[in-house]
Amino acid sequence: MVIINPKAGDESSGNLKLDIVEHLKQYFEQIIVKETGKQGEAELFAEEACLDQYEAICSVGGDGTVNEIFRGLFKYEQRPKIAIIPGGTGNILSRLIGVSVLKHRAIKSFDFERSKLIDVGVCNGRVFNLFASIGPVSDAMHEVSSEEKKKLGLFAYIKSSIENLANSEVYQVEIETDAGTYTGNVDHVVISLSNRLGDLKFTEENKSLSNGKANVFILKNNQILPRLSTFTNVLLGQVERTDEIEHFIASKIKIKSLDEKEILVDLDGEEGPTLPVEIEILQQQIEVYLPATYKE
Repeated sequence: MVIINPKAGDESSGNLKLDIVEHLKQYFEQIIVKETGKQGEAELFAEEACLDQYEAICSVGGDGTVNEIFRGLFKYEQRPKIAIIPGGTGNILSRLIGVSVLKHRAIKSFDFERSKLIDVGVCNGRVFNLFASIGPVSDAMHEVSSEEKKKLGLFAYIKSSIENLANSEVYQVEIETDAGTYTGNVDHVVISLSNRLGDLKFTEENKSLSNGKANVFILKNNQILPRLSTFTNVLLGQVERTDEIEHFIASKIKIKSLDEKEILVDLDGEEGPTLPVEIEILQQQIEVYLPATYKE
């Protein structure tokens, strides 16, 4: 099953349909194409693929499309494998597994001989595959319009994030993990299943997507000078050397608010639940196809 989101990214994914089908014909006897028309349809199509025992799903869209497919698959024990063609703004997961950002090259990079089981996170019962976060940068993701994403791509998120940082506030929270506990002020919290998001590498630790653990980053100070120092270390991939950041590698995380503020958790760039939340990283749940050039 090919699931295409024609509205993702620059809205060109629908133009790839013929190329994708022609390539897939070399490996699969039957191919069906589904195009999403509204939010949530990719999840329904993924459920259909499970019920009808499809061998594979090819996702053509952005990270939101991939996340919907993961949510649909997670409801069933028998799950098709997934090939991810990047068609969105960030395409974070496809880049993590080495898929070319050039769509036509990405299509032909899969020979369907290689695959890998990767982890998922569950937050209050809701599945995510990249990150859960709290703070103004994640809030900014929800304020970017489709038109801005189409025009500016990833820079639309950066622009909105900078604007939100100027008005950031500190939250009082308690974060309990199976690797340690933190209580006090936070400016941002990021729970990432990888050590990087796109080209931004936070740390050299916990690189795996398959070990059942996440990097938990807690930025404690929202003052400008400590923040600049912190962001410098983030850009250098040395988060664990920053005094203003607590860093845990954990499988189970509980977060609750210690004041009256309603605090929203972002899941893969979409609005998730408000605190309190319980998050668990489940090991090797979804099998993804790897490009022929993939290196561990």
